[in-house]
Amino acid sequence: MKNISKKLIIIIILIFFIGLGFGFYLDNYLQKNIKQIEADDLSLDDQEATIRAINKIIPAVVSIIVYDQEDYTSYNSSTGQKDVVKKKTEKGSGTGFIISADGLIITNKHVINVAEDKTAEFRIILNTGKEYYAQLIGKDPINDLALLKIFDKNLPTVELGDSDQLQIGSTVITIGNSLGRYQNSATKGIVSGLGRNLVATDSTGNAGSFDDAIQTDAEINLGNSGGPLIDLFGRVIGINMAIDEGGTAIGFAIPVNDVRPVIKSAKESGRIIRPRLGVRYMMITSKIAKDNGLVREDGAWITKGEDGSAAITVDSSAAKGGLVQGDIIFEINVIKIADKNTLLSVIQKYKPGDKVGLKIQRGNKVIIKAVELDEFK
Repeated sequence: MKNISKKLIIIIILIFFIGLGFGFYLDNYLQKNIKQIEADDLSLDDQEATIRAINKIIPAVVSIIVYDQEDYTSYNSSTGQKDVVKKKTEKGSGTGFIISADGLIITNKHVINVAEDKTAEFRIILNTGKEYYAQLIGKDPINDLALLKIFDKNLPTVELGDSDQLQIGSTVITIGNSLGRYQNSATKGIVSGLGRNLVATDSTGNAGSFDDAIQTDAEINLGNSGGPLIDLFGRVIGINMAIDEGGTAIGFAIPVNDVRPVIKSAKESGRIIRPRLGVRYMMITSKIAKDNGLVREDGAWITKGEDGSAAITVDSSAAKGGLVQGDIIFEINVIKIADKNTLLSVIQKYKPGDKVGLKIQRGNKVIIKAVELDEFK
């Protein structure tokens, strides 16, 4: 009996350890496979989100072909007579997207600047292949933006996101008429940087400066200019604008929140209205402050351009309000000017004719100025 009991105990112990070992094996096996399944699901989710986002916005993305009149000289071989005739010629192409069901389209200013305003023609091609000719509504005097209008109803439109919520590493997608040949080409990447300052030059040699650009490694090819930069929900968070040809996959977009005033004024008044302070400035960083011996490490430093252009525009609100070169504006109506709150972005919260209070560092003194904003012309 005792031997039977000992054998029974040994059998029970063996079963216990065999079961324990099998349990560890099964747990390890399941964990590995669950992790693989989860990884596969995440990859699939990302792919599905990308496809959904592209399909959501593509109906509202348009290709833009720009034409202008050019003089051509012909000779009559029998008489030797020279004739000059005008012919419509394709000057360039780009991308835009529809922001209202009645046909407002936003694009880059440099896309349409390849032709003269009075003689230019803008052909719009929808993803369906349907074509229109568009009317120029206006060009933004501040950003590289322009508005066109086609005349129809119930057109597909985009959903605008919130570019202030963007973070470095966020997944983004660009869509555009790449090289003027590949309509609605999509590329994918991440937000590589925020609040970038840059000077960009278009094909006509005109330069513009930007102090709040989104940097992305999603390829922005020639012809993509004016197209949307979107998130994985298919919402527009930027307008593709420029690339840095000195690097690889370094592109820039205008934050959509900087575009909202243009859209609002166009919908309300039928033209682009921008309030103006009338200063040329540089957003201060600790390096800029140290290099130039400034007493503050934040704010907008009023300074002349590298080309020698004046720091204060003649007859502007700033000139009339007594601002001078070297002033540092660090608050507007108690809103601190720093980081994403650039001087430009804060001023654009107001309308021409609004009075604003500026807190200014002038040398070692802090002064307050009240100015009435005028309008960019």
